[in-house]
Amino acid sequence: MRKLLFLLFVIFSLTQFPSCRGRQHVTSSDADTLELRHAQYLRLIEHAGYTEVQISNPWKEGKLLQKFVIPESNAASSYHHIAIFTTTHASLLEELGAIDAIAGICETEYIANSHLREALHDGRIQDLGSAMTPDRERIIALNPDLILLSPYENASTYGNLESLGVPIVQCADYMETSALGRAEWMRLYGRLVGKAHVADSLFAAIEAEYKSLKTLTDSIELECRPTVLFDTMIGSAWYVPGGRSTMAQLVADAGGRYVFDDNTKSGSVPLAFETVLDCGEQADYWFIRYNNSRQRMALADLGNIYQPYALFNAYRKGEVYGCNSAELIFYEETPFHPERLLRDYMYILHSSLLPDHILHYFHQL
Repeated sequence: MRKLLFLLFVIFSLTQFPSCRGRQHVTSSDADTLELRHAQYLRLIEHAGYTEVQISNPWKEGKLLQKFVIPESNAASSYHHIAIFTTTHASLLEELGAIDAIAGICETEYIANSHLREALHDGRIQDLGSAMTPDRERIIALNPDLILLSPYENASTYGNLESLGVPIVQCADYMETSALGRAEWMRLYGRLVGKAHVADSLFAAIEAEYKSLKTLTDSIELECRPTVLFDTMIGSAWYVPGGRSTMAQLVADAGGRYVFDDNTKSGSVPLAFETVLDCGEQADYWFIRYNNSRQRMALADLGNIYQPYALFNAYRKGEVYGCNSAELIFYEETPFHPERLLRDYMYILHSSLLPDHILHYFHQL
């Protein structure tokens, strides 16, 4: 059965197809295109006995990144032995009730999910090393029936993983331009492990709550929307979310204005400190994400790390909010639960809209 799955996967993956950035016309009489209301780069088409998956190339408009099929979900054809290169996708499968399908994970040092840590400690899940340079020998020994990895621009190979004869799904969800667009990819991942109904139901609940929250900020005028800055320097560059990123969209949906909202990128953008200072010096709020296993960061700690941070208006006013990823499941949880992050942002920017909310991810420095 594994050979059959691989053969079907390869046949569809190697075929060249026209643009699927928009909704393509499907000629097959047995095809039923699922309605994806938010995801731009994903298309799911159900046929008799299998689901066709089309993933658009986020970096080349009008081109496909990948196309493959998922056989009808049943005990004989679902994927049950998966190598996953991000803890985000591993946590999602655990939430969908498919933790037993996870055979190995990369970047295990960043796992905050207690169930995944326990499975890793017990040997039920294997450590596959770095996602950028995965341990090829461990993957061979693991003999997975599927690999989930996040692609990057201009990638022509993934450490020669293609030569292993294992199907690879290129999880481009992180390039989506809306938080619900990224979260909607859980409908694909649920189908890979025979949990389509669970994933569809979970996303429907997330979408409903997110939209309900967003209605509270829809009427806020532009001049009443506070400005927001993100993150800090890493080495010689300040990596900020692009203006079309999910973080930028979350700020807008929370009733704020992102200082780089005119940027056209959906991924991270490296900038010089002077550029960030020029655009973000007067920002009303500053959100930072950091990792410190010893203690929560205080405002003075931020200033001690780099004294020029004190030049920012948000620093001077004490409106800096930090998320310590060493103590919270932030990166594993928020990509597929944007409604939880939206609540924090809304409370910080417009506390009167959610008077009973208690900050979950962020704390005031």
